Parts: sequence; structure tokens; C-alpha cells
Amino acid sequence: MRTTLLTTLALVVCVNVFSQKNTALKGKWIDKQLQVEYEFSNNKNAYFSQMGYGMPVYYKVDYTQSPFWIDFTLKRAGKEIKIPGLLRVINKDTIWIEQFPPLEKHPTKFSKDFTSRTRKIHVLVRKKS
Repeated sequence: MRTTLLTTLALVVCVNVFSQKNTALKGKWIDKQLQVEYEFSNNKNAYFSQMGYGMPVYYKVDYTQSPFWIDFTLKRAGKEIKIPGLLRVINKDTIWIEQFPPLEKHPTKFSKDFTSRTRKIHVLVRKKS
């Protein structure tokens, strides 16, 4: 009985922590310098746009990795394209996301380029409503 209660309590705490993290991304995030926007919903749907061109995507975050893995899937011509990415939460209003070309092995480190206009690391600030 006690083991079942502890297991149930641990499961509830884990589900609560993961749902809070997913909710933390909800909303619109903007990289003004590179004119990139991400808009996340709670249900794993997102919208990505850059310089006025956008597309709907699906996303999945793995909070067990360090840095977190955020992978995007988009559908084009009936095919799914999976784009691996990394996510770092700086604070409740600032995140970093880097997307990589489709690879067999998931990247585990951010690139070193944080400053050029061609960088793929997006420093995103939450858009206030």
C-alpha cells in the first residue's frame, strides 16, 4: 500500500513538472535581430516564421537531456521532415533555440556562433501581450 502511494505521488509530481515546462514555452517568442518568430501552443503545435515566411510545425521537448532537446517536424509534399534542435531556458522570458539539419545522431552541444547574422542560434524573447 505504501509503495503504491509513493509511486503514485512520484508520478503525479513528474507529470506536473513536465506539464509546467511545456506550458512555460506557450506563447510567441521573437529574435528581433534575425527576424525569427516561434509561437508555441500547449498541444505540441507551433508556428515558425522568418522574415515574413512561416510554416506550421510540430515540436517535442525532451527535458531529460542537457541542454534540452527540442525537435521539430514539418510536413512537405506528404513527407515528414524532422529537424533536431537544442533549447536552453535562460529565464521565464528568454530562451535559446538552435535548429540543425536532419542528422542521424542528435546534436548535444550548441554551436559556438552566437554573434553573426548567419547564426542558427536564436536568442528569443517572449512577446508580451
